[in-house]
Amino acid sequence: MHHTSLEQIQITANARIDGRLNAYFVFAALVLLLVAPSRLAYVCALACFVALGIDATGRDYLQVVRLPVYFLLPSLVLITLFTSGPTAVSMGPLSISSTGIDRSITTGLRSFGSMTILGYLIVTTTVPQLFAALRSLRCPQFIIEISLLTYRVIQILLDELRRLELAASGRLGFRTRRTTFRTSKLLAFSVFLKSMSRAETLNDAMLARNYTGEMPMAQTTSRGHGYAAAVLTLIAIAGWAV
Repeated sequence: MHHTSLEQIQITANARIDGRLNAYFVFAALVLLLVAPSRLAYVCALACFVALGIDATGRDYLQVVRLPVYFLLPSLVLITLFTSGPTAVSMGPLSISSTGIDRSITTGLRSFGSMTILGYLIVTTTVPQLFAALRSLRCPQFIIEISLLTYRVIQILLDELRRLELAASGRLGFRTRRTTFRTSKLLAFSVFLKSMSRAETLNDAMLARNYTGEMPMAQTTSRGHGYAAAVLTLIAIAGWAV
C-alpha cells in the first residue's frame, strides 16, 4: 500500500459519505446483499462500492480488497469442480457440472460484492467513528470497550513488530535462510514481551487520565445522504424489481 498505514488512508480518505451515516450505509448494503434474490444486486453493489472506494482513496482501496480475492478464488474453483450435477464440461478425468458453475458464479458475485462493501468501510471509516455508530445503535457498552482496547493492543503489537523487524534487518538478521529462521524465533519472543510492556504502559496512561470504563467517542457530522439513498435504492431495485 505504498508504505501507507491503514489509519493514514482512513484519515486522508475523501469519501462522499461521511460520519456515522457511512457505517449505517455499509450495514444496510450488507443486509440488502444478504437477502437479495437476484445476482444483479450483487453486481450492482460490486460496481457501486468499487467506484465509491476508488473515488475516496484511489489505488489504496484496490490494494485493500486485493488480498481477500487471492483467498477467495481457489475456493470458487473447488466449488466448481466438486459440486455434483449434470455435466456441462468434461476435460479428461475432470467433469464440471452446470450446478457447480451456477453455484460458483452466485457465491463469487455475492462474496466479491461483500468484500468491496467491507473494503470501502475499512478505507473510509476510522475505528472511533465505527464504534460511535455502534453505540448509537445501542450496542452493549462492554462490547464496544473490549473491541476498542483489543484494536489498540493489536496496533501496539504491529508497531512493535515493525520496529523490531527494522532493527533486525539493519543487523543483517534476514541475510540467509538460517539467520532468518533464528531471527524469526527471537522476534516472536521479543514482540510478545515488548507488546505486554507497551499495553501496561497504555493502561497506566489511561488511569492517569481518570479513565472510568467509558471510552470517549468521536463526534462527527454525517453527510452524503443523497449518495447513500441512491446506492441503496439501486441495489434494492436490482435485487427485487428487475
